[in-house]
Amino acid sequence: MIGRQEERAAIAEALSPRATAASVLLLGEPGVGKTLLLDTTVDEALRAGTRVLRVRGNAAETELAFAGLHQLLHPVLDGADALPVRQRTALLAAFGLGDDPAPPDLMMMSLAVLTLASQVASTGRLLLAVDDAQWLDHGSRQVLGFLARRLAGESIALLVAVRGSHRPDWLDPSVPQVVVSPLAPAEAEELLGTQPDPPVGPTRRHVLATAAGNPLALVELARSVARDGRLPAAGPVPVPVTDLLERTFAARVDELPAATREALMVAAAADGAGLAGVLAALPPGYGTEVWLPAERAGLVRLHADRIDFCHPLIRSAVYGSAPFTERRRAHLALADALTGDPDRRAWQLSAATVTPEEPVALALEAAAVRALGRGAVAEALAGLERAAELHPAPTERARLQATAAYAAVVAGDIARAEDLAARASRLDTDPDALRWISAFSGLVEMLMLRMERAFCLVVPDELPGAAQIDGGVSTIATGIVHHSGIPAQRERVRPMLAARSGAEGMDTHPFHLWDIGVTDPFLYGEEVRGRLPAVTAAPGLIPTQKHTLGVLCMLLDETETAVSLLGDVVNPQWEDAADFHAGTTAADLALANLDGGRWADARLGVERLADRALAGQHNLGTVRALAVLATLCALTGETGAARRHAAAVLAVTEPACALATTVRARRAAAFAATALGDHATAHHHLRALFDGSGEPAHYHLSCYAVADLAAAAVLTGRADDAHRVLERVGAAVGGGASPRLRQILLRAGALLAGPAEADACFREALQDPAGQRWPFERGQIWLEYGEWLRRQRQIAEARAALTKAREIFEGLGAAPWGERAEAELRAAGVVVEPARPSALRSLTPQRQRIVRLAAQGLTNREIGERLFLSPRTVGTHLYQAFPALGVTSRGQLRDIVEREPGD
Repeated sequence: MIGRQEERAAIAEALSPRATAASVLLLGEPGVGKTLLLDTTVDEALRAGTRVLRVRGNAAETELAFAGLHQLLHPVLDGADALPVRQRTALLAAFGLGDDPAPPDLMMMSLAVLTLASQVASTGRLLLAVDDAQWLDHGSRQVLGFLARRLAGESIALLVAVRGSHRPDWLDPSVPQVVVSPLAPAEAEELLGTQPDPPVGPTRRHVLATAAGNPLALVELARSVARDGRLPAAGPVPVPVTDLLERTFAARVDELPAATREALMVAAAADGAGLAGVLAALPPGYGTEVWLPAERAGLVRLHADRIDFCHPLIRSAVYGSAPFTERRRAHLALADALTGDPDRRAWQLSAATVTPEEPVALALEAAAVRALGRGAVAEALAGLERAAELHPAPTERARLQATAAYAAVVAGDIARAEDLAARASRLDTDPDALRWISAFSGLVEMLMLRMERAFCLVVPDELPGAAQIDGGVSTIATGIVHHSGIPAQRERVRPMLAARSGAEGMDTHPFHLWDIGVTDPFLYGEEVRGRLPAVTAAPGLIPTQKHTLGVLCMLLDETETAVSLLGDVVNPQWEDAADFHAGTTAADLALANLDGGRWADARLGVERLADRALAGQHNLGTVRALAVLATLCALTGETGAARRHAAAVLAVTEPACALATTVRARRAAAFAATALGDHATAHHHLRALFDGSGEPAHYHLSCYAVADLAAAAVLTGRADDAHRVLERVGAAVGGGASPRLRQILLRAGALLAGPAEADACFREALQDPAGQRWPFERGQIWLEYGEWLRRQRQIAEARAALTKAREIFEGLGAAPWGERAEAELRAAGVVVEPARPSALRSLTPQRQRIVRLAAQGLTNREIGERLFLSPRTVGTHLYQAFPALGVTSRGQLRDIVEREPGD
């Protein structure tokens, strides 16, 4: 190898066992030497006794679910038998090898890959080498991204090479990168001089100038000059090096025998398929010897099970220079030969088809369904789109496009979903199908924050007011009602839900429970909460149902159940978490974690989405995530960021009539103002959540702000107005308050009551142990009760209440409220020692979770399955946490956790 000392040193340092997470990304243009660097690294690793697993992306396999991952793991796949049952089942299902018909748990499948790699690395260091990663299928890329984030503590190194200069978004930013640049002039001269018949004189200078330091170009142009006496004709306009190389390779292919050229065409069309399949597609009498001339020419390498082009540009040259009729003939031959691999066969047929053909469309749809069954949504989306293009029937094209649009929503590609839904709606189709397509278009409009148009698409004006509404459509309609908070939309939907309420099985149907619980949470909340345990525990719930029920539980204050259900659908540590269902699921999970006091988890779940909102990507998922982040910042004392984030959300949601998110943003702004002692501004934001007469602006969410409004009103001399608001809220809620909302209403009543009634209200608010499930709100009551008791000269009781408040706020990290409790304690005559630094909370959020689970008695393997880490990584975290916590054994962790304030 000539040159590349800096690149090789950087790779060696990044992959060193001393690195925190041994990984590196190689970037560079085609022919610049990425593969040579990767091959050299692999050879050095093998000589050092390292086990190597490698995969090379293939352009022909980008739509085949987990094809790249299967290639990477194939040599060690027999080790899957030693995996825990759930992991083994998920991994085999992803490869279509299992017996379980349910879609695999993608997080569990990714964990299975990590555990399998960790098992291999337990006997010696392991290197995962990935070349041409830009052509890997979406699912395989996401799993590799998962691995890259979890290499700390593992004897695993990851080397990824990607064409171009843009860093792939699926790879964690912490992975160091090495940009492979063209060779320096002296190095290019040296490389050219090593060629068998190097050019001289003006031709040499021409080659050096044309190649511009690209090593592959230098080698191939020198070979072309030696053969032809000149460079390939480039025409009057300078040709990019890549194009020039393809022309050079195409010229070399033209010199081969006709049979070899035909065989190369089949191999190029089959890129990624096994050698047996390629041979089966060749004309009778052809064997492996047909490729011998190409192998001697340095164009291909033949292996026992496959044929590889020596460089991707050679495949491009072979495929791109052939007429379409030859390419089509090759694809059809491959389709006939691949009857045992229906997914590859479907895509071969697709490549050979230019006009609508129903059998090809059906084959692609079947492949998409199989991909979806393996959890590969992006690949399913591609299959459905192509199937829609090739189906001759307009109604079927509309159905396939609408289904593809839903897949795009699940994958988080709203713009693509919008385009597909629009195309589906323009097709001439039957009224029932058009109604569903229109409803789905409404879902997309809702996600794009166009609430009024969204509702009109789902519930058109011509639909009779008392008409029954289908369950699949009604969930979209009621979702819009919740997010918009527009009273007219709610009144329009209510009679439609009532018209179907007596239908058989409706009272336990997840979607009907969502509809009535979201539309009338105070009227039906108690009934729905009573049915939720049985419905949520039912086996076989699909992700859409879990998402729907999880959000319903969050809204009806079944917070722990909401976290469990939504956590099954999307985990903050999963690379696609911010994309699933356009980010709305991640935002919903963060809201549930926020309510339940798991603030580190809430922040982890929304940071990526919030960054997108701040970068101008405004949709329902991103702005709701930013509202959650604004609230977290306010509660933890980052008031400047909180105010900026809340203002950014309001600038988007108020014009869009997205009232539910507006309520959350105004509450965040009010918390920030309260933390700063600016009670007038806090009152301004909170009073905006109710109309002039005191009625809740949002029929549901505004009610949860009434106690904070009461607190601000008392401090700004507006208690009478707050009384009116509390009366209206009480009337709206009636007897339908959850334990959480009942606690909030009692707190509001206590703040606005006279001395004779306040004590009883405070005590009743604190009496129900269920209120502890929402720790910040319980802490607010203890704080305000302690303040009230101190003013009433009940000092001993005040000290006890304020101490409890301080403990809760310290445990949560609610610094402004903790400081307020400390100030009140000092005023009550307590010598308040500075809060002792928490060794546990000084750890990273990830390490805190591991310590807490270990304190509960879970094994490393059980912790790993919960947090999607390998047992080895869990052990490393605990090993590093012990000195920081001052413990020497696992058994001491319980005491550490129990001493923590708020635990």
